[in-house]
Amino acid sequence: MAKKKKKAAARATPAKKKAPDSKRPSKYPILLLTIGAILLAVGGWYLIQGRQSAPRSYPQTVQAAKPHSGLQETRATLPPTMFSGRVREAYAIARDIPEVLDQLYCYCRCRENFGHKNLLSCYVDNHAST
Repeated sequence: MAKKKKKAAARATPAKKKAPDSKRPSKYPILLLTIGAILLAVGGWYLIQGRQSAPRSYPQTVQAAKPHSGLQETRATLPPTMFSGRVREAYAIARDIPEVLDQLYCYCRCRENFGHKNLLSCYVDNHAST
């Protein structure tokens, strides 16, 4: 009988040891809360910065284009009052510095596609607003 008990004991699988329960909380909720707080702070900062900048006002009367000699593009730019927002600012700047834009190549390839002479030609029609 002693042999039977030894064989039965050898066949029996030993009890599996369980890993000790870790009581440490996961780091993921803390990490997510930290990232969320940072995103909220940055978003709030951008909102505050946007409200502090005063909108630029433009006169309703459009001045005639300055006579510039020696420019490749001889047509006047469109008046900025036809547009709104950043496009209006771009057309106002183009009206102020045509000498600079007349020297620059437009990288949208409008020279090849639309027959424009340079970047100033984009502001002669509504091409620069698209």
